[in-house]
Amino acid sequence: MWQIQSPIILLSIIFGVAATLWGGSQMSWPAALPGAWDLYSPYLYFLVVVAVVLCVFSSWLKVNRIVTASVVAFAISIVTGTIWALVVTIWFGLASYALGFAILVFFKFDKEKLSNITAALVGAGVYGTAVGIAAHFPINYPGLYGFALAVPILFGWRDIYAAVRSLGQFCGEKSVSKWHDLAIALVALIHFSVSLMPEVGHDALAMHLFIPAHLRTRHEWGYDVNTYVWAVMPMMGDWLFSIGYMLAEETAARLINVGFIFVLGWLIRDLVIWAGGSAIGARWAVLLFLTTPLTFTESSSLFIESVWAAFVVAGSLSVFKLLQRSDDHSDQLLTAGILLGSGVAAKAVTFTILPVLALFLISRYRIWGKREFVTAIGKSLLLFLLIGGVPYVTAWHITGNPVFPFFNQIFKSPFFPEVAFEAPAVFLKGLTWDVIYKATFHTEQFLEGTAGAPGFQWILLFLPSLLMLIACRGYRGLVLLVVAGCCIVVTFQSLAYLRYIFPSFAWGAAGIGVALSVVNADLNFVRKILSIAGVAVVLLNLVLLKSGTNYGNLSHLLLIGQFEKEAYLNSSLPIRIAVQLVNQLNVGRTPVAIFSSPLTAGLNSDALYPNWYNLQFDARVKRVGTKDHIANLLMEKGVDFVILDSSWGDPEKREVIEGVTDKIHEQGSIIVRKLKENYRFQNELLKSTDFSSYEGWELTSDTLEQRPGRVAVSVSSPASQLVSVLAGRRYQNSVTAYCKDQPTQGRVQVNWLDAKSNFISTDIKVFDCTPTAKTHAMEVTAPLGAAKAAVYATGHASIPIIFSEVSFKQ
Repeated sequence: MWQIQSPIILLSIIFGVAATLWGGSQMSWPAALPGAWDLYSPYLYFLVVVAVVLCVFSSWLKVNRIVTASVVAFAISIVTGTIWALVVTIWFGLASYALGFAILVFFKFDKEKLSNITAALVGAGVYGTAVGIAAHFPINYPGLYGFALAVPILFGWRDIYAAVRSLGQFCGEKSVSKWHDLAIALVALIHFSVSLMPEVGHDALAMHLFIPAHLRTRHEWGYDVNTYVWAVMPMMGDWLFSIGYMLAEETAARLINVGFIFVLGWLIRDLVIWAGGSAIGARWAVLLFLTTPLTFTESSSLFIESVWAAFVVAGSLSVFKLLQRSDDHSDQLLTAGILLGSGVAAKAVTFTILPVLALFLISRYRIWGKREFVTAIGKSLLLFLLIGGVPYVTAWHITGNPVFPFFNQIFKSPFFPEVAFEAPAVFLKGLTWDVIYKATFHTEQFLEGTAGAPGFQWILLFLPSLLMLIACRGYRGLVLLVVAGCCIVVTFQSLAYLRYIFPSFAWGAAGIGVALSVVNADLNFVRKILSIAGVAVVLLNLVLLKSGTNYGNLSHLLLIGQFEKEAYLNSSLPIRIAVQLVNQLNVGRTPVAIFSSPLTAGLNSDALYPNWYNLQFDARVKRVGTKDHIANLLMEKGVDFVILDSSWGDPEKREVIEGVTDKIHEQGSIIVRKLKENYRFQNELLKSTDFSSYEGWELTSDTLEQRPGRVAVSVSSPASQLVSVLAGRRYQNSVTAYCKDQPTQGRVQVNWLDAKSNFISTDIKVFDCTPTAKTHAMEVTAPLGAAKAAVYATGHASIPIIFSEVSFKQ
């Protein structure tokens, strides 16, 4: 039999090599490389220097090279001034472990069999759920988050100490392959170092960093689907990034992201060991995963697939363990429920994976579907629903559509047209027989990237590994590859997008690692050939590491110097500098209209996007024809500041916007503009502003003087008028007043009330009153929850003051 199977496996390797050579010959080298030498040279210098450091210090410290890499990472963070962000990331990891460990022990888990990674992910899932709930309320402050991370560590420090000691044993282990460890350490340090760079990714700046920054600045997430159509989508990843951002801002959020990439690497190792693979095979699998350009895509910018995939892959490992005969099925059922529920709360695409895992469970129901496990099954389903259901219940409560804005032709939410929502995309649906070749060499059809982004393991190693496992009856390894393939088939029916199958990259790498672990005399030659192909894959992946992203630049100057970082952003992404400027100028935090790419993470107010993020605003902007139209729209939305890209839209539309705004700052193609004064505050809300009559005004019984054209008041006998307002809207409150007898002080005052006339807050400006009438004004913003404003004519002392006019304009 082996005489037949070995040639077939070798033939599949030859076929993969031929396809790779043919695809490569169709590429224009060196133009096919995703960047010029000045982008590659920092990586090469970095690899050479760090390789020498790792080899020297690992020998000196007598620890393996992966552990030495951790020391180097600490050194890098100290040199780059990001040590606090790294501390916060580790703090979050330890707190997640302590919390998860406590929860699982509460559910009667066997401490001896409990995986540290599983405990940490359970804790992270609970933290993410808690942040998602807390985001509804204005309570999100660094102090609260720090307290939430400190409590589990305070009570669970013994468990943490035991976990650290177990890691210490790993540190002292002799490496089974120094070269594999060195390669893993080098690539891991590339991922780590790039995560310290400034964020320039589109999705990150538009959503995944925008949400944490918004939460830190405004202390709550508004779940406002009228402003952000994605406001109620599953956000487990963003909530976890928010923990890092709340305590150490952008760098900590990016480090948490890359931390989940490393967690995935450890889970891949666990999958290989579970499937019967060797330590060498596990290292092969981790190396293949970390060198995959798509993995670098996920780590170099703040996407959420790292978090999502970690929960899904960890949950799948619990499911796989249910398929074997053991005595811990209750434990595996509970962890599967928590972890897969967290995956559902991170990304709705999980629903395309669950049926595949369910089929495997059903096929082996006689093992785990026993009467003694009924309680565990019920708890598992309950935990899955409690964690996974939070974002969908939230969306249903706010919009009437649990998967808003998707499938709105069924749920008919009033906040979105009754049509099937599809975000703008250029990717296809379905599967073809040559999908692996197309994905490898025509990657633009599957990702915003270039050839090679999926990695070359699919075309060179996937089929040979599948055949290898069939030949040696490596059934568990086959399960990994079959699950990876089935999830790709199901997901691609909706959208053939590589980021949506990221967990399959982990399962696929693990399956290949199992194949590379085969110990069989008849297949040793084939395994060696497969290992050579593995080396080729790693080298090709490294050469095209940036093929899946435009964001993963590495610069030693940018890592170290703040001036260099600002210069880099000025030249490559000036909108980030524009956002900082608007934050300084927009003291009232009024909404900002963004006529450019929506890369506004860090904006301390709402952003109004004329695109599918905000269909209402987009439609209004498209109908704009004159300066008055756009001015009225901006005033209606309470906009004072505009960010305009000189290449946005058509010239006529830009000209109209420029006609009603004044330029404040220009950097590259990005211009910060402000609504012209003659367009601001044109709509008077008060009645009888000049006191020609007292219509609308509420006077006290002891008002000092009432005459047509004026009113005399004091702090104890004010006049007031109630008007309707909109929360977040900007208003101008002005008064004209003078003192008749003696100098005193007056107030420009407005009290904010909710819909039930309950007091919220007040804005007051005190002015000195003189015998000559003078006008005093202040600009105010209606706070969150405000529905009414009580506008006052009042003094600041008991001495009378005469008001001849009070105005309140929007």
